[in-house]
Amino acid sequence: MSFTIVRNNSRARFGEVQLFLNHLTALEPNIPTDPISTELKIMKGLYHVHLYAALEKTLNELIENTLTYIASHNIQNLHYSTPFNTISLINRLKAFKDCGYKYFFEKAVEIFSEMTSSNIGAVSESAFSTALQNVWTETIEEVLRSFGIHNHFIEPRLRYTINEIVEKRNAVAHGRESATVIGERFRTDILRVKTDLIMNFSFELIDLFEDYYITKSFLKRHFKNRYTV
Repeated sequence: MSFTIVRNNSRARFGEVQLFLNHLTALEPNIPTDPISTELKIMKGLYHVHLYAALEKTLNELIENTLTYIASHNIQNLHYSTPFNTISLINRLKAFKDCGYKYFFEKAVEIFSEMTSSNIGAVSESAFSTALQNVWTETIEEVLRSFGIHNHFIEPRLRYTINEIVEKRNAVAHGRESATVIGERFRTDILRVKTDLIMNFSFELIDLFEDYYITKSFLKRHFKNRYTV
C-alpha cells in the first residue's frame, strides 16, 4: 500500500493555498502603515478558511487511508496492539458507553473477551470522521494516542498556530466574526509563517503514519511476521 496519493493530494491543496497567499501578498502595500482595501481584508479573512480546509482534508484522508489499508489485512483482534483496540473495538466501546449499570459488567466482559478473540476486527475508515470535523491540537493528539503513537510531540508554537487557525476559520464560517475583522489583523508575512508551519506539519503526519503502517505498529510484535504490508 502506498501513501503517495495522500501526499500528492496534500501538496496540490497546499499549492492552491500558497497561490492564494501569493496573490494576497501582491495586493498588500509594502509599507505596513499604509491602508489596505476592504476587499483585501475580506480575502485575508477567508484565507484562514482555505488554509484550515487543506489541513482538515489532509488529516481526514490520511486517517481514512491508513485504516483502509489496515482493514484490508483481515486481522484477528488478538493480533492487534493493545492501543489499537480503541479503534478495532470502537463499536463495542460505544455500546459500553451507552449501556446502563444493569449491563455494565456484561458489556465490560464482552470487550475484554473480544480483545483476545480470533474474530476479525471491524476496522472502519470513518472511525474518526466526526471527531476530525474540527482538528484542534487536542483532537489530533487523541487520534495519535488511539493508534498507539505516543512519542510525537507537538511543540507550543505549532500547537498555538493550529488552534488559532481552527478558531479563526470557525469564527468566519459560523459568522461570529466577519472576514474583514479577521483579515485586518494579519499581514501576509505572518500568514506565510503560519502556512509553512501547518503545511510542514501535515507532511510530517503523512510520513509518521506511513512509517506506522510499514512497521506494522498496529500489531503485537510477535504477530507482525504473519502479515505483509
